[in-house]
Amino acid sequence: MDMNPAWLTPPVTLHGSQQCAWYQHRWHFWYIADYVFALPTVAFFMCAIGVFILGHVMLSYVLGYRRFRGPVVWRKFIAFVRYLSYRGFRVKALGWSSAPIGVLLLGLAGTVFFFCMDLIPQPYYWSDSIYGGSPPLATRSGWMALACMPFVFATASKTNWITLFTGISHEKLQVFHRWIAYAFFVLALIHTFPFIVYHIHLGDMESHFSSSLVFYWTGIVALIFQAWLTFMSHSTIRSLLGYEFFKATHFFAVVIFVITFFWHCDYTLTSWDYFIATAAVYVPCYGYSWLRTIFEHGLTRRAHLTVEENGFTRITIPAANFTWTPGQHCFLRFTSFGILPSFSSHPFTICSSPSIDPTQPSQLIFYIRHQKGFTARLYQHALDHPGASVPVLIDGPYGGINLQAYRDTDRLIVITGGSGAGWAIPLIERFARHSLLLSQTPQTHVNNPSEPKSTTIEEATPSSSNTPNPSSLRVILATRDAPSRTWFLTTISSLLAKYPPSATTNIHINVHLTGSAAQNILQTSSSPSSSPEKHPDHISIPAPRTSSSSTSTSSADAIQTLSTEKPAQKVLDREVEGRPRLPALIAEEAARAAEVGESMGVFVCGPDGMQGDVRNAVARENLGILMGKGGRGGGGVYLHSEHFSWA
Repeated sequence: MDMNPAWLTPPVTLHGSQQCAWYQHRWHFWYIADYVFALPTVAFFMCAIGVFILGHVMLSYVLGYRRFRGPVVWRKFIAFVRYLSYRGFRVKALGWSSAPIGVLLLGLAGTVFFFCMDLIPQPYYWSDSIYGGSPPLATRSGWMALACMPFVFATASKTNWITLFTGISHEKLQVFHRWIAYAFFVLALIHTFPFIVYHIHLGDMESHFSSSLVFYWTGIVALIFQAWLTFMSHSTIRSLLGYEFFKATHFFAVVIFVITFFWHCDYTLTSWDYFIATAAVYVPCYGYSWLRTIFEHGLTRRAHLTVEENGFTRITIPAANFTWTPGQHCFLRFTSFGILPSFSSHPFTICSSPSIDPTQPSQLIFYIRHQKGFTARLYQHALDHPGASVPVLIDGPYGGINLQAYRDTDRLIVITGGSGAGWAIPLIERFARHSLLLSQTPQTHVNNPSEPKSTTIEEATPSSSNTPNPSSLRVILATRDAPSRTWFLTTISSLLAKYPPSATTNIHINVHLTGSAAQNILQTSSSPSSSPEKHPDHISIPAPRTSSSSTSTSSADAIQTLSTEKPAQKVLDREVEGRPRLPALIAEEAARAAEVGESMGVFVCGPDGMQGDVRNAVARENLGILMGKGGRGGGGVYLHSEHFSWA
């Protein structure tokens, strides 16, 4: 067997030969295939990114941070874009929800591009072996697959260039990360199969596969690991195997894949340029996350663990000189729970707001509903060691709501389901703070005059009193867990008790119990022995306390405040009527907003079924604006969706 002992074909250079040989038609000429097929693939991705860059620049800098209603044509254009961004499809029988129409159309454009570039040019195979052993179909698909690689890595990291220039957070790029990976893998298969067919036809496949180390065996190994990366990343399999196992095997497979794929390419033409581009895109982003962890957050942070009444694991981390906005999340790496947790970081949503009182340092607070795997271990550790302090590394914050869209909204609706309740807390507090700011004269402090001087709301937030903000807030929580309902009411009561009535006047909160919990409450309420005080229709917030008496209320205090204190303002309305009718509720609120020419913003965090109902309801309102039916929508209807799982 004649096997070259060198791991690459000598002599090794950065670029392979570009000299002409034969069959020099543009779509057939092997020596310019990298220019003809790889570069257009790069151009396609860059054009798609460029569209989002232009949109981001227009909305963020040209129009500015202000309400811009504009003429009817502009409002209809915005409604059209929003409709494409929100409208999706759900198959309830399978529990499957599609991406929005706009994302699907972008995926369709990519599918058409790849199939046209790969399958329309002819021939698929050479009619005569004198033209070389690389079938044209394999050549085309190979170069297009290689051109996908930098973009797979560009959409994979938490910190990335696409987020920097488009404003699209990394978790929303995950759908494109998966789709580009699918295209990468399918093109790799199309690159592989023609060689098998070609050499079976010539009758020399066995000799080729046994004698060529560089091109065949490295390609097979790379394809195996690429298949693992593609299929084992599916959410169903990832949940089954566990997050820590997925992360560890994913990184291991990536390393093996890149090494063998680099070896497989063997500096053919400009193939190694795409590895250089991948490294240039990914390595600085990966390094930045670690540098940020080390120099911004430090290596000595400790997290305090407790278990809440409803079974949530509460993680509290002191956060001096650290700011964040509602809806953002951090990646936490716990280094005292074994090898796998130390090498994998977990994304958790921040459920607190930065402190505006310099005497009260800020705290990062996370509420986690444990599943299996590491979160179950964390929960058990908190149960066994109440108030335990464990070392933690912080990477973040990332994501969050669009603050411009938040400020441009007149009516704000926050919809949460289950463990998404914690996600709503910073939004409620932000609204209360801005309401307090608007009700006070500049430089008026939140704390009592007798207390030490504290930071004003103007200093603590980027907005000023002249910056528009929502005028009303409605929060809807749907939960099948009665303890979670009680915990939420307790937390919100304690939070809003810090603010005067003027700051909570326009806050309205509904808690819906669903499933068996609702039936139990209804049966208890109808029991002759139950007293009406235990199940009030409305729960109110007590008058604000000073810092010396601001202790957390118990569940009973949160539910029965009215029996002992005069309310500052009724804001909590508990409804025991099963699932909230979200489409009807959104339609009603949009109609009210349209009557007075106001805009409406909907922020939702919950399971896929809730997400689908909400985004389709908001899409219908934008379709109404687009069709000009009754002038519906007023200033428009905006949607922000926060999924439980996107990784």
